[in-house]
Amino acid sequence: MAATMPSHIPRTTEPDHLVTVLRPWSRRLLLQQTIMWALGGLISGLCIASLLLLGARLFPWATAPYWAAGCILVCTLMTIGYSIWDRPSLVTTAHQIDRRLVLHDRVSTAWELRTQSSPFTNLQLQNTLTHLQAHTPGQTISLQPRRITLATITGILVLLTLLYFLPNPMQSILQQRAALHAQITKQISTIDKIRQNVQKQPDLSDADKKQLDQTLHDVETQLQHAQNETDAQQALANAQAKINQLHDPQASAKLQSQVDAGKSLQSSNNSGAQALGQALAKNDPQGVDKALQKISSQANSLSNGQRQQLAQDLEQAANQSNQSSQLSSSLHQLAKSLTDGDTSEVSDATKAVSSSAQQTQTTQNQENTLNQTSQDLQQAANNLAAANNNTNQGQGQNQNQGQSPNQNQGQGQNQKQGQGQNPNQNQGQGQSQNQGQGQGHGNGNGQNGGGKQQGKSEQVYVQGQNGQGTSTESNGGSGNVQSGSNVPYSQVIQHYNQQAHDAIDNSNVSPNLKDAVHNYFDNLEGQQ
Repeated sequence: MAATMPSHIPRTTEPDHLVTVLRPWSRRLLLQQTIMWALGGLISGLCIASLLLLGARLFPWATAPYWAAGCILVCTLMTIGYSIWDRPSLVTTAHQIDRRLVLHDRVSTAWELRTQSSPFTNLQLQNTLTHLQAHTPGQTISLQPRRITLATITGILVLLTLLYFLPNPMQSILQQRAALHAQITKQISTIDKIRQNVQKQPDLSDADKKQLDQTLHDVETQLQHAQNETDAQQALANAQAKINQLHDPQASAKLQSQVDAGKSLQSSNNSGAQALGQALAKNDPQGVDKALQKISSQANSLSNGQRQQLAQDLEQAANQSNQSSQLSSSLHQLAKSLTDGDTSEVSDATKAVSSSAQQTQTTQNQENTLNQTSQDLQQAANNLAAANNNTNQGQGQNQNQGQSPNQNQGQGQNQKQGQGQNPNQNQGQGQSQNQGQGQGHGNGNGQNGGGKQQGKSEQVYVQGQNGQGTSTESNGGSGNVQSGSNVPYSQVIQHYNQQAHDAIDNSNVSPNLKDAVHNYFDNLEGQQ
């Protein structure tokens, strides 16, 4: 039988045919791998997203939902990309087919011997293809996920949904921050307009414009990075303090000196001197020039007595303007030139007076610009405070409890803090106790006040305000406090009411807070 067996078995299949057969299996394995990895990435993303949303319930984090969604998407796409990059090769496919179909390495052997040509390899290849034709990739390689995977995804999705839709205790804080951020953005836009107006002021020097612009730019930057209202208010207060440093401390004195000199000249019998006095009192440089031209033209036509009288009036006006050295010197010079009758000196003196008036007006315009800028910043601070009060409406309000609406129990504190304009701002606290009938509680936003009343008088303790001057304080070890004299309740309230009015009215506290303080003391006075 061996003698009748043909000496050569023709090869009926080519190596490329095995590659063609393995391609669908390789694609099916890639699809299965991609689905498995994608589900694994989805589970990882959902777990991370759940942790982020859980953290957003412990800390105020407005963008947590976006980060959670981003983590889910990124994790899923990354695993899909990795599965495609690490796709199974034909060698891996052959091993997977042998394992799944239990072919005992037939496919792997055929793949290794695919380039050889012999009767044995031919028979082995035909046998392998015969077994492969009995199966299809779609039936052999399932794409359906395991139940535990689907259950895991479902459970995490339920948890994620609850974390997303259930009320977040941090939401109120986030809303306050959003409202504050919107108000800060609005004030930054206002400050930017202030910067543009400053650059248009002709009376400001280039150095002042540059410094003002830098100060306003700095406060805009600080407002953009402000984490709360306190930071924003502090930034505005610091900017106001820097602007106040640009003020000319002698500006008011110079203007007052010019006004005094003008009033003095208005009583002169000379029409030119009267016109000069009116122009100086009104701080009108153009009127000053016209009046000086009139005096210069009259100089030659005046009699000796009239000229002496005019010079005397000018000397008197110069003495009235002694706080403005430039104006005083120029008026003295004008009076002397009229006395001497020197026309050239009169012309020079009138130019000096005109220059002094022009300088006074320029200085005053600069002061007005600085004051307006400071007021605009203060208005921005007031707007922030008002917006914060509106956001916090209901907190500290409508909390009155008790048997009588006109009787209170508690302690009152009033605190005032300046914002950079006056370094000698004061802070004070007051406590009062009286006995009456009934009790109640009151709480306001930013300020608290109260008293304790039960029908008879007790000693009243009032801590005054800290101002300029010196004071001493000692703490003894015995703990004994020397008692003071009894003071009527009405006298204490009236005295402290006046102090509070003076302190609040001259401060940068917002108007609604001022009204709250005034109403508080008015109510106390009504309970006498």
